[in-house]
Amino acid sequence: MRFNFNWQGVMGPILRGLFIFIVFFSILEAYSQEVKIKGLTYQRYEGETLVWKLISQEFSKEGEERFWAQKVYLENLPKGIKIFADSALYLAKEEKFLLKGKVKLITEKEGEVYTEELIFYPKRDFLQAPGQVLIKKDKFEVSGEGLSYDISQGGFKLHKKARAQFKL
Repeated sequence: MRFNFNWQGVMGPILRGLFIFIVFFSILEAYSQEVKIKGLTYQRYEGETLVWKLISQEFSKEGEERFWAQKVYLENLPKGIKIFADSALYLAKEEKFLLKGKVKLITEKEGEVYTEELIFYPKRDFLQAPGQVLIKKDKFEVSGEGLSYDISQGGFKLHKKARAQFKL
């Protein structure tokens, strides 16, 4: 009695399965690793209209939820705001930017804001600065602590220790 076993018929599916398994986990591992990009420019369009522009010297992605950028320029053209910052962290789950370092916010109507920390909620059209701020418009300067800015409504709101100065 002779026992014939077809190794080729069995090994083909096993090798294919092993190959798929290795490729799947290699891809999975690649997506979970940190991604770093130097000199990133990101533009978001709605239809043919440019809505967002983000430029950074260095950009990194940690998983699917956290995005870091160094030396950042962020612009929302329809809303008329531009933000410059030393660094930015975007938290996708919370839909907010944490901008730190030397932060400068430029608006079309309200003027410029200088601070060390700015929190930007793009979907809510809302900005806030928890610390010291300096607002400049034309020859007028206002400093204080804590700032809120509803982009849709317009107008800055200082929370504490507001002090105004007019320069000739």
